[in-house]
Amino acid sequence: MDSVFEKAVEQLDREERRLTSIDKPVPTGTFDRDGFAAINRALSYVVMGGVLEELMRDLPVALASDLVVQKTERRHLPVSLIAAIDSAIFRQCGSDTVASLIARANVVQSIASHESDIRPVVDFGEVFKLADGSTINEKHFKALWTLLGLAGDWRCDPNDTMLLKEIREKRNDVAHWLQDPVAVGRSKRPSDLRKMVKSLIDLVQHFHLAIWYWLDDRATSAANAGGN
Repeated sequence: MDSVFEKAVEQLDREERRLTSIDKPVPTGTFDRDGFAAINRALSYVVMGGVLEELMRDLPVALASDLVVQKTERRHLPVSLIAAIDSAIFRQCGSDTVASLIARANVVQSIASHESDIRPVVDFGEVFKLADGSTINEKHFKALWTLLGLAGDWRCDPNDTMLLKEIREKRNDVAHWLQDPVAVGRSKRPSDLRKMVKSLIDLVQHFHLAIWYWLDDRATSAANAGGN
């Protein structure tokens, strides 16, 4: 799990250095040099969006792997995460057939006996998907925070909601040519984009720390259970 977050921070650090390198006065008289520089700045939205997409794609797989290695029992996971892991069972509950009635009964029984469920966690990386094809935004971060049952605020800063909203919108504008990338780039100075990258790094590290402690708690619970 650590390597996934570390890679995201490394890529964002690289983007911050790139923005620093292009933060130079534009020589006058050069054909459309200002337009080229603006496109270079607009690219930053695509980079930030891509880093977040990779993070949300790789994190569930890494998280599931760590829990399996730790020999975590299902009772040590929050019910909210169990709901994601057992998504196939929930999908069976959506009709009025006898099979759906049985599935619903099984779900309720599973929840009722959750605290005594000593079955080991199996690899659920393929069913716990955060990257759903949509551009990463606030809902993905909130979903991860909620499913893991993390305490406190998912945001590192109150402005993180607006930060993710701007990245999503501008990334789509540039990637799908909904707006001229030159116009997008001209709306931001390199220094403004560097501040956004730094805020995004803070948010990623906020999640990294919270999930690290969460995993450590699961490891401690597994060790205590093994010693009994």
